[in-house]
Amino acid sequence: MEKRGKWTILRSEVKYENPWLSVVEHEVVRPDGKPGIYGVIDAGYNAATVAIDGEFNVILVDEFVFPFGVVQPQIPSGQFRDDEEPQAAASRELFEETGVTATSWVSLGTFQLSGGISTQVSHLFIAQNLSFGERMLEGTEQIEMRKIPFEDAVAMCLDGRIQDSVSLVGLLRAAQWLRQKGSLRG
Repeated sequence: MEKRGKWTILRSEVKYENPWLSVVEHEVVRPDGKPGIYGVIDAGYNAATVAIDGEFNVILVDEFVFPFGVVQPQIPSGQFRDDEEPQAAASRELFEETGVTATSWVSLGTFQLSGGISTQVSHLFIAQNLSFGERMLEGTEQIEMRKIPFEDAVAMCLDGRIQDSVSLVGLLRAAQWLRQKGSLRG
């Protein structure tokens, strides 16, 4: 038995697993004393980059998102596991998806992607001093890269054109960091 707050886990079983995630079902005693189950998705970690060039443009990727069946604008991001450092994963994903490398990196912290059902945590970074090269897409990725003014990307977050949670949090934290640094007005 394991206690988590006022919950008691009686038994845990992996119900589904593939290379990207696993689903664990916990047999529990709920805080009200009644028996129940609680499903948790373990999808490793996520690393994401707000890449800003010398003209204050941000790099977005228009990526086909399979669960929703649509192309969505996002910041470059992807999954990684315990054997990779977050910044190294962010750098790798940025290069794979866009061909971009950066010499200046700042951490914007972490956040839980969906804490009620998942253990996945996203690590956010700003990358600057960019160099552009050839990208190395994986076979599952359908991605087009574009550069837009940073403030336009923030506006896209606020008006709903950007729906991806990692991109929303990343761009809005980047805006706050840049305001504190004096690089962004408003």
